[in-house]
Amino acid sequence: MEIRINELDLTRAGIISVQRDLAPSEISWETEYTIGEVMYRVTGSAFHGRPHGRDADVLLALQTLFFRAGCPESNTIELSAAQLLAASGHSRNGQYYAGLRESLLRLSGVKWTLVRTQFDEKRQRHLGATTTTGIIAEMEVMDQATGSHRPFEQRELSEASPIKISFVPSFASSIRDGFFQILDGELLSRLGQPQARSLYRVLQAHRVTAAGSLAGELSFKFKDWLAACGLEEERLDNSKRTLEAAHERLKVEGYLDEVTITGRGRTGNIHYRFSLEAAPELVDVLLERGITRPVAEALAADHPARIKVALRVVDERLETGWKPRSLPAAIVDAIRNPKKWGYAATESHEKTSRKEVVARDRAQEEEAPSEPRETVLAFLKLHLRRSPSDQALEALASLSEAGVTALLTALKQEKAEALQGAEAILMVEL
Repeated sequence: MEIRINELDLTRAGIISVQRDLAPSEISWETEYTIGEVMYRVTGSAFHGRPHGRDADVLLALQTLFFRAGCPESNTIELSAAQLLAASGHSRNGQYYAGLRESLLRLSGVKWTLVRTQFDEKRQRHLGATTTTGIIAEMEVMDQATGSHRPFEQRELSEASPIKISFVPSFASSIRDGFFQILDGELLSRLGQPQARSLYRVLQAHRVTAAGSLAGELSFKFKDWLAACGLEEERLDNSKRTLEAAHERLKVEGYLDEVTITGRGRTGNIHYRFSLEAAPELVDVLLERGITRPVAEALAADHPARIKVALRVVDERLETGWKPRSLPAAIVDAIRNPKKWGYAATESHEKTSRKEVVARDRAQEEEAPSEPRETVLAFLKLHLRRSPSDQALEALASLSEAGVTALLTALKQEKAEALQGAEAILMVEL
């Protein structure tokens, strides 16, 4: 029987879009796609807008903090805005406090119906299940506005703002089962770009097979994979660029070994091959300690050198009479957080060198514009020391993809040559 975990369904259904930005008007959607032999139909509604981009980081932080709090039976956790931002890996400044409130609203307001069905050869009929659910049952935050005009708009959280979150029961149960911990928090923090982090979440969810193991390879029809990631089929070029940027990031980090796209456009196929394989003997050791197979395989692949050391540290504490609320949870935490448990983390030289490559470029890449036209606009502002004229912006909007590429190439030259080249392409007075 296939594992039925709300957290996995959430990700498989593409509820949190991989896209970096979405319009607030994006409050409902319906999509159909097939992954393997399972057909999905997702109908979603989001009163405050569909979750996307960094919302996935906020949700993962909420799950982590709920887990660390011992998964209260009330399904409720109370924390501060500063705690939540710190756990999500985001900066603690005014911009992010304002964004945090919006993320929480989107996560609390989303609800969806998921129809999963598979053809049963023996019975000659489609069998499956229909589930209607959400993530947050109730939320309360103490927020504020910077001015007296229109006080219900432009509200934000402060560092000490208390937040009270109550998860829906099925989602809280999935956290207790530890399934969200198939994600490597260290890898997520290194990825930088929201799109890469979101794609990693979706890939990990779809890697979980019916037997609970993590697949080493995955293949999808391209149009189905776009739907599963919450990307727009109508804007195929933009969606492909989003995926390509995320692919490169995941390759640099050693998570993906190869990505192959065959065929043309929506009718093509995409194939993923993953780099890291779990050593069976390490997986068996973790299974004996009560850790679920997907989490055990993820840990054995992500941090093989830590497992025996972490187990020894946990065993030493147990010998002193220490009684954790959940031994499997404690073991997972010890492997994921070596500093917290007082031992030195060791990684392979290959993985360390990848970290060094990413660290060198992370600051520039994390906030880099994701669209070529945005990149062109950033270069224009840099060279002009002001915003381009309305005429230039109109010309930029009407350029073909080839024209945008040529303009971007011209702008990467020295300032004088860049502006001359840009003016020649745009044919307007900058």
